[in-house]
Amino acid sequence: MPYGVSEQMIDTYSELIFDLSLNKQTRRGDPIRNLDHAAWLEQREATGLNDPEIAAKTGLAVEQVTFIRNITERRVFRLNQYRKLYRLGGGLRYREDRYQDPEEKFEMSDDAVALRLAMHFLPSQVKKFIAEGLWSAEVPGDLLAANNSNDPAIISAAATVSYAELSVRAEQMAAGLAENGAGRGDVVATVLPMAAELFISYFACAQIGAVLLPLEHSLSGFEIAEIARYSNAHIVVCENTAGDVPDGAVSYHDLVAAEVPDRPRFVQVAADPILLTTNAGGNEQLQAGIFTHQNMQSAVRNTAPLLKLFSSDQIDLSALPVGSLSLVLALSAFDAGAAVTTDPAGATHSVTLTNDGSLEISGADHKVHLWGQNDTLIVLSAEDGHTFAPLPGVETRVADGDTSELQIRGPSMMAGYLANSTANAAVWTADGWYKTGTEVTITSETADNVYYSIIGGS
Repeated sequence: MPYGVSEQMIDTYSELIFDLSLNKQTRRGDPIRNLDHAAWLEQREATGLNDPEIAAKTGLAVEQVTFIRNITERRVFRLNQYRKLYRLGGGLRYREDRYQDPEEKFEMSDDAVALRLAMHFLPSQVKKFIAEGLWSAEVPGDLLAANNSNDPAIISAAATVSYAELSVRAEQMAAGLAENGAGRGDVVATVLPMAAELFISYFACAQIGAVLLPLEHSLSGFEIAEIARYSNAHIVVCENTAGDVPDGAVSYHDLVAAEVPDRPRFVQVAADPILLTTNAGGNEQLQAGIFTHQNMQSAVRNTAPLLKLFSSDQIDLSALPVGSLSLVLALSAFDAGAAVTTDPAGATHSVTLTNDGSLEISGADHKVHLWGQNDTLIVLSAEDGHTFAPLPGVETRVADGDTSELQIRGPSMMAGYLANSTANAAVWTADGWYKTGTEVTITSETADNVYYSIIGGS
């Protein structure tokens, strides 16, 4: 798989990249000859973007953009005269860093390739998300870099972890995971509490391009082993390796004790997968939804403003299960420079699960209900607690009439289930809508929005 690009990715991005590239140029007047700099800047995108500019807009790596563009141009123009000049240095007279073969950055195991092949987004949806700014090149490290390093990031009764310490521990754990052979696209299953260890694991996986699969403490060693086999997990990380844990599990504490080697920093790619969610437990067939950085970051961009958190605030997540929704809330808190806590005594904001399946976030003078599922992330909100509206970029419809199953499309939707074509066929409609299994009633409609009350369901 050259540069980590699958045939599905080519199908998804080819038209978008071709349209954004220098192959299509639209110019009004002649601002360049007339030295009208303001007019030229205004028309900049229409005159065609280069590969680094397209990468920054789409969240792909520059090499991936170039590869997809070359393939697309060959198919469109029916030519085979394009040559990849990476190894010649692209005409540069010097290099600031150690030369690295571009394909070396995208080396992946067979299991990582299989996960990548399971990802699928509709090209029309991707084009919409990019055009509307719902997807970008933002990655988890950007959240941490923007905050005061000395401010608390994670608080528990036992200890407080600052943003600086969070970054350091994530880097150490990333080194430990790499020492154990984990790399780009490899699944890292964690059996950790809703505490610093879980959030550090998320950022550590991002630093090496691995995919986090967070599992609940309540699972037995047998159940964990079954999920690890299904997901082809490269490594299982536990708080400690004593007791009912799978054979070969690695201690979290051993990983964060690793020394960080002197090597080129891994370049995170926003279009890469970062998270697997699972329906672990019960008698259902296992299924794991795949999420990219762009899915997660779009959910954070929608959720963070609704929480109304400030850097002095603490949000208590102790009532939530480990999963995608709790991670979105934690990342939203980090986005605001606030702290995540598992100590209700000091929290300024609490989170509780309600009867309709929504999350009630309560602050001193603010309350909001958020609704979502493991496979959709947070997609609806209700200021009054019962009249829900879709978040920006989220499209909704009901299957039949005013009261029926809610169906959703949007930038936070998963890329599909891993190795489970039956589950994929069951939850997606032919035109790309996700069937939530939740029954809703349309309560009102405006020119801009539809409002729902949630009756129940999955």
